[in-house]
Amino acid sequence: NAEENGNGDGKSSLRVIVRKGVHKTKFGFEPPLVSEWRKRGWGYHQILAQQYDDDGDGNRNSNKLGKYSSEYEPTVPTETALRILRRHALCFDTTFREDLATLCITRYHRYGEAASLLLQLLNNEEAGISGSGNSFRTSKPSLSSGVFMSPNGTTRHELWLRFAEVCTGHPREAKVAGVDFDGIVRAVLKGHDALGAASGTADSGGSRVKGGIGVDGQGLGFQVFDRSSSAFGATEDDNDRTQQQQQQQNTDTRVINHRLGEMEGTLWTRLAEYHVRAGDFELARSVYEEALDAITRVRDFSLVFDAYVKFEESVIEALMELMDDDEEDEDADGADGMDEGGSGKAKSKSKSENTTDDDEDMDILLGDNAANEESAGASADVELAMARAEHLTARRPLLLNRVLLRQNPHNVGEWIKRSKLYMDLGEVDMATSALEESLKSVIARKSVNGSPSSLVLTLVDIHENERKDVDASRRVLERICSKNEYDFQDTEDLAQCHAAWVELELRQENWDMALDLARRSVSGKIGASGAHGKRSSKAIKGLAKSLRLWNLLFDLEESLGTVQTTKDAYDRALEWKVATASHVLNYATFLKDHKYFEESFAAYERGLGLFPFPHPGAQMLWKNYLTMFLERYEGSKTPRVRELFDRCLADCPPEAASEFYIQYGEYEENHGLTKRALSVYERMCNAVPAAEKYTAYRLYIAKAIHYLGVTSARPIYESAIAALEDGPASRICLEYAKMETGLREIDRARTVLVYGAQLADPRRDPDYWSAWHDFEVSHGNEETFREMLRVKRSVQAAFSTVNYNAAEMGAGAPKVETLTDEGALEMIASQEGVDLQEKPLIGGFVQGKRTAEMADLGEVERRAARLRQATGAVTNNAIATNGADDEIDIDDIEEEEEEETPTPAGKVGVKGVKEKAIPAAVFGGLAAGGNK
Repeated sequence: NAEENGNGDGKSSLRVIVRKGVHKTKFGFEPPLVSEWRKRGWGYHQILAQQYDDDGDGNRNSNKLGKYSSEYEPTVPTETALRILRRHALCFDTTFREDLATLCITRYHRYGEAASLLLQLLNNEEAGISGSGNSFRTSKPSLSSGVFMSPNGTTRHELWLRFAEVCTGHPREAKVAGVDFDGIVRAVLKGHDALGAASGTADSGGSRVKGGIGVDGQGLGFQVFDRSSSAFGATEDDNDRTQQQQQQQNTDTRVINHRLGEMEGTLWTRLAEYHVRAGDFELARSVYEEALDAITRVRDFSLVFDAYVKFEESVIEALMELMDDDEEDEDADGADGMDEGGSGKAKSKSKSENTTDDDEDMDILLGDNAANEESAGASADVELAMARAEHLTARRPLLLNRVLLRQNPHNVGEWIKRSKLYMDLGEVDMATSALEESLKSVIARKSVNGSPSSLVLTLVDIHENERKDVDASRRVLERICSKNEYDFQDTEDLAQCHAAWVELELRQENWDMALDLARRSVSGKIGASGAHGKRSSKAIKGLAKSLRLWNLLFDLEESLGTVQTTKDAYDRALEWKVATASHVLNYATFLKDHKYFEESFAAYERGLGLFPFPHPGAQMLWKNYLTMFLERYEGSKTPRVRELFDRCLADCPPEAASEFYIQYGEYEENHGLTKRALSVYERMCNAVPAAEKYTAYRLYIAKAIHYLGVTSARPIYESAIAALEDGPASRICLEYAKMETGLREIDRARTVLVYGAQLADPRRDPDYWSAWHDFEVSHGNEETFREMLRVKRSVQAAFSTVNYNAAEMGAGAPKVETLTDEGALEMIASQEGVDLQEKPLIGGFVQGKRTAEMADLGEVERRAARLRQATGAVTNNAIATNGADDEIDIDDIEEEEEEETPTPAGKVGVKGVKEKAIPAAVFGGLAAGGNK
């Protein structure tokens, strides 16, 4: 207080005061350190008085004391502070251990104690503290405590990294403190009780604790991360306890690797660095090698490998520096020897007097060789270090491949890549060993990135081509194919191995052996019992239906076997329903080549029984069957040929029928009756699909014209027009009209064109109307031309409500506009150079709108027909008088119009036509007055 400190103002001059009686009240005695401290007068007030006695008279300057007292931090001995902090962490706040570890690292530099505290946190212990001085020991750990929750939000991952950093940076202090960092890290990485689920083991004291690594020989169980109940599912029940334990161990390893995450590679590098700082270089190198053989992630591999390479480079640099230092020392020693001269000789003389004769002999024998041996040893160490670094760099692809295989041992592609890497290094034995290991590691149903058969084929290829050991290749194939040591999932993989064995024997020219292996592979008797007495797998049972093996057998039988053995092989394949349509075709061709024609036809019949329509192979079989039969018998067995064609066409789908109909028709033309041939073509027109009907009818028409004449094609044309769609029907109409025109049947041709006009839209089929236009110009007159225009307008009106896509009409289709009567006449007059005069229409064509009586197109047709009958005789006489034929000569008409006198006003006439009284009933309501 103020009085004791010599300050009479009644106020305290110290901010930090030792609590009086607290320790004595709580523990019943006063600590010895405090008592000794008081005896020696080491109180805070005396320290302050000594610091702030500026005058030197022993009296404190109260003004300065008041000024600096709020900023003063008392100096406490390190051990005292640590004891106080330990007691606080033990008795008052156990979470303060993390802060205590931080203070030990940053302020007090007690790295061993910090490592022990961090280990306690990782072990999740409530550890007591005992002892005095610099000694620090953890009492027996309490394993019943809960999970440590850091008040600073530090995760277990961060605690592990901090613990590793402390132990790595200060290995000697950690070892003195009793922290076995090597054992702890290895236990974590190898999964020794890392999940906290292993049963306790008895220690030397008889107590049962977790784990195997601890401090001072005591076991300390620890967890890598907080346990998650949903990490992995439980192992399924199994009667085999050994298999269950193995599965549980694999599951635990996967859990450890999963929970370690990115820390696995860091821990390995820290462990290696720990041994490097401790001076154990060989042990550090072994740790790096062990890490490369244990890690399962490419990221961790990169981290460890880079650290390993840097370590080797640092070793080379250190050895080079040592060599340089030795050379400098030798140069300096040589210079000193030259300077001292005689004094050196005197010293050597005195020394030689004190040595024995044996020592002198050893000096004479060794001489400068000792120095040379030392330099040679240093250079050898450098070369060895460089060789190690080069070897490590060369092994990188193999080490990385091994990491990928640890991730997934069923990766077929990586196993093959591993063998190729060994082959590139010239290590053939290692390549074969890797492939043998792959056959033991890869499970067929889990294989990825390739088929398991590729492993066997690669191994056989190495034995045969690289090692030149054919017997070894045979032994491998025998183990796989005969003894079934590998359980394939797919039949095709096993079939590839059998085919490889047959091909191996063929390359060795063992023809009989190869043929025997091929027969045995499809016999169905191979693999009655698999390896170790197990039942044969699905892959072995499916060998008898493997197309690969059957194709190989057929080739070998045709090349090396007899005709009978080949026939037996094909017959067995057909009996087991293994053969394909191509096999049937090959079988029939083989029999034909050996003059077994009827057996060849029988083979076709069996094949058609297996592959009827609509199977895709049926068309090929029927085509070859009929062709071969016609080549063999030509026209001698006509009823049998007709029966074959009828059978074929009865079941043949329409899409494939046209080919057989044409072949049938040609046969009837050559060897049968014309009537039958035409009936076949008629059936074809009715049977083929709509897209082929137009071509079929054209063929039918051509054949009918060829055999029966032109007029016989008329009913065929009519049936074709009725059966076809609008587009093809209009084209048939044009052909029909052309035929009638050739026969000088102009009226029939015009009738056909009129009928086909209703099927041809002028917007989409301008060719039809162009052909009709040319026909009327060549064979018609003005009346028929006007009739064509009228029909065209009616058709345009009928199709005016139909819409087409631009793609359907075509980009190049001309645009057709609807024309009026006057516009059509003007267009014709302008195209043909005729001066148009206003004259009344002929044959029922009227100007202006149609009345209600004329609205019906049929009625108009009937009235126009009656008008043509009334005026036909007069028109023919006029044409005969002028000496003109049916064709219209536009130039003559123009000349005659120029020579005629003008028509009187009010009268409109037609040139070359006489006026005659026409009954009023002809014009109906159009008659304005009197009959003309």
